[in-house]
Amino acid sequence: MQKLSGLEAARTVSSPLERLRALEKAAPAVRDHLLQEGPVRALKVCPLVSLPYPTTYGFSGAALSPAPYLWIQNRLVIVQYEAENGRRTLLFEASDTDRGSAAPFYKQRMESFGPFLTDRVLSQRFATVPEALAKNGLSPDDVDELFFDHLHLQDLRGWLGDGERPGLFPRAKLLVHRKEWQTARAPHPLQAPWYVPNAQDNVPKDRVVLLDGDVHLGKGLALVFTPGHTEGNMSLAVVTPRGLFVSSENGIAADSWAPEHSAIAGVKRHARAMGFAVVMNGNTRDGSAEQYTSMILERALAGPSAMNPDFCNVLPSSELVPWVLAPGLRPSFSHGDISFGTLRKREQ
Repeated sequence: MQKLSGLEAARTVSSPLERLRALEKAAPAVRDHLLQEGPVRALKVCPLVSLPYPTTYGFSGAALSPAPYLWIQNRLVIVQYEAENGRRTLLFEASDTDRGSAAPFYKQRMESFGPFLTDRVLSQRFATVPEALAKNGLSPDDVDELFFDHLHLQDLRGWLGDGERPGLFPRAKLLVHRKEWQTARAPHPLQAPWYVPNAQDNVPKDRVVLLDGDVHLGKGLALVFTPGHTEGNMSLAVVTPRGLFVSSENGIAADSWAPEHSAIAGVKRHARAMGFAVVMNGNTRDGSAEQYTSMILERALAGPSAMNPDFCNVLPSSELVPWVLAPGLRPSFSHGDISFGTLRKREQ
């Protein structure tokens, strides 16, 4: 694990607008460097759950729809890559969906909807993390690292242990930005509804690796600091045969990073009227300027999609999906399944 170079100077620019421009200008060289390394060994995207999310949050109020909720799908991404010490397996967005429901925002809505609506009508479960691993021939013992773009809705005690009970993953360590770990321990009131209370209590310190800045994990794989949605937000940057993909929850659809091409009612018009190049996922607004800048950086790092150059290779970690109760709220473009390669068990 090393520092990812190329963005340091741009991050030191004091003016917010000039910093945005500097990061956008620096991003293509970082992108080219990662692409020259070639793809990671294997990648698999596994749906976990689809659930409702307020429409006003999803596109920061830009989408015109009578539906109070749209639907997003949370997905696990399994990445195997080559590092200095050999092949490693990283899980991105390995959400413990049962424990995550204790976050105040979702807990309140589950209580108001009731268990039948919550479980039978308003959500769809595809697999748990252990089930997704098993379907792909892996076990928790094969996992080296867990990584989330941020810790909203995450409770790591089931995965890493709580001092009394061992976690599901005996070897894995959590990779998390230092600021994100600190925020999750004592969240600001604007962030508190989205964090599971006391979720870090008694998590063994030796299971947590605190990161600063941008990190290069191995061939074709990096974690990029993209603050704003939370103070310690980071994005996954992974090279595939289809190019470099960047993934985060700064936006919820390809439309978010290319609103000028959006077919969702209101999004294009809103972006044009406001002069916005991106439209944020707006459930937390304490760092909006930084989040906007981070989305510009993500877009420049990812580059255009080979499938549709109107959109870029940014894959939302929680992506808008069509739902019968949310007419007209579907992505204008989706990358589809970007899985490739063969996942292999740990070498003995």
